Amino acid sequence: MSAHRRPATSARILTTTAAAHIERVGLYQGDHLWQPGRMGDSAPCTVPHAWERGVRAARPRWSARGEPWDVFHQALADSLTILSDHINGRAVPSVRWRKLRLTENAYRRTVLWCWGDAPERTTDEAAVMIRAAAARCLCDVDHGISGCPTP
Repeated sequence: MSAHRRPATSARILTTTAAAHIERVGLYQGDHLWQPGRMGDSAPCTVPHAWERGVRAARPRWSARGEPWDVFHQALADSLTILSDHINGRAVPSVRWRKLRLTENAYRRTVLWCWGDAPERTTDEAAVMIRAAAARCLCDVDHGISGCPTP
């Protein structure tokens, strides 16, 4: 791992960039006119887009090989699971995406979108929710390590 980049963690994806980004630019609601590729870094964004910003910020350099990418992919999957489960109020059961014939990833992103698009939802609520989900990552390391206090 380069000395210039810290290893990716679920908490880093959620708080360092996702919550900070949505606080900075605001929450976008509705499905009309939202085009993330054309909106730059200052237009309001959805909750899934804020999560994706966190993922991009935590991604290792393209020149990195091996372990940094393994750690990143685990943090990416964990952060989406933690965030969607937190929004849902409990673990999202796999029967939901199977009945709809969706991938787990697609269903979990839909959970994020629907929560953020609820009427009267505010930017502050979105940022607080993302930070609360990140707080579930108590030790901010790979949770597969024996002795880690969180699953």
